[in-house]
Amino acid sequence: MELIRGNGILTTPNPFTFCLAAILMAWRGRRIRKNRGRFESILPSIDKGECFLICFVLNYFTGKRQNEAIALAWATKFATRDSIFDKNFSLLGTGDGKDTPLLLKEGQDVFKFYASGRRFCQGVLATMEMRARHDLLSKLLELVFPRKDTITFEVVMNEDAMDHVMVAVARKKAAKAMQKEERDLQKFASVLAPAPAGKKWVADELAVVAESKEVAGDMITEAVLDQVLGEKAFEKMGKWFISLHFSDQLAGSYKKVLSFKFVLPDANNMADMTKLVALVPFYIDLVGRYKLSSHARSKTDAARTKAAQEAFRELQGVRQETLLRKKAEKKKLMEEAEAKLSAEVLRKKEEKERNRQMKKGAPKVKMLRS
Repeated sequence: MELIRGNGILTTPNPFTFCLAAILMAWRGRRIRKNRGRFESILPSIDKGECFLICFVLNYFTGKRQNEAIALAWATKFATRDSIFDKNFSLLGTGDGKDTPLLLKEGQDVFKFYASGRRFCQGVLATMEMRARHDLLSKLLELVFPRKDTITFEVVMNEDAMDHVMVAVARKKAAKAMQKEERDLQKFASVLAPAPAGKKWVADELAVVAESKEVAGDMITEAVLDQVLGEKAFEKMGKWFISLHFSDQLAGSYKKVLSFKFVLPDANNMADMTKLVALVPFYIDLVGRYKLSSHARSKTDAARTKAAQEAFRELQGVRQETLLRKKAEKKKLMEEAEAKLSAEVLRKKEEKERNRQMKKGAPKVKMLRS
């Protein structure tokens, strides 16, 4: 099976050809002369522009291949035969043929993977966003603002396979930012301060944003705490974890989505994130089977009804504002047309009056008939 395919030209020239051409340009003008019975090689100095060109070309191909190596290492570990995705999804890649590529390359630093064919969900889209290793200027900028390679899994759940579930987990600062910036969390959820009574909970550096403590407690199971989010497990897995965000009220084309965001290890240590990747099929099944209690559901129903009413009033307000704006624009156009017409009528009237005055003031000439 083909592992990767780009969205542009599939064949690229040999990078060494470019490098050789750049070096030859930089070292042009080499002259050899005879001096005191010996040949000396006089090599002109390379100017700054030529040095930058050589560095840029070398970095472009080196960085490009490094990003491809990381993406291929991930696909080899998690999306080939007998891997996590192979065991949990019936269709891997962007098509249904045997020669379908596993990864779609959307740029030198963006790779995508798609899987479908599993109950409770329409499919999962994984997006790998790498450091811009191919861009020399970006690499220099990263010395001041460091970046990490990340992978985001977005699972679109079936409409009938996700109850009123809204929960997010991230480091405390990031969780507070998510609660303020994500529209669904802002409307329905809040940061849970104390841990549920008598229950193991997430590591101290993490915070949970949820619509209710019941949902949070049911979603963050003991198995997840032991493997990833618990105090002891997070000491090892924390460097790869960024966030979880499950919502049945997400703004966009799909409302019911499970989102996972992790840091990508380097190509030689991809197995370090196995437990994190395993969360994807685990939560698809957990959320797909989950049902709220009647008490919690009555509260979530009330919250969604209120939100729907507010959205309707907001839509009505936008429509009313649009209607008033159109009326104002129409009125303005009519006034401008009337003003233009009035000016034309006034001009003709003034011209007629001026002609009349000219005739009145002109000397009268009498004609004598013989």
